[in-house]
Amino acid sequence: MKVKSSIERGAEYLCTKLGDVVTAIQQVAVVKGMAMWEVERRIGAGIRKRLIVSERSLIPPQLSSAGAC
Repeated sequence: MKVKSSIERGAEYLCTKLGDVVTAIQQVAVVKGMAMWEVERRIGAGIRKRLIVSERSLIPPQLSSAGAC
């Protein structure tokens, strides 16, 4: 079951749980009405790690930098 989401595949987002920029890969599940996304995080030069996070924890980078003023 897919939930209409404002998250776009391949776009970069700030993950509030990790405090790092991640790339959205795909929506993988719906838990209690909340879309869960597989995201990819870059750790080093060539090391990448994939995680599952809720849609709520992903913020577009331009919104996160606008609130820092």
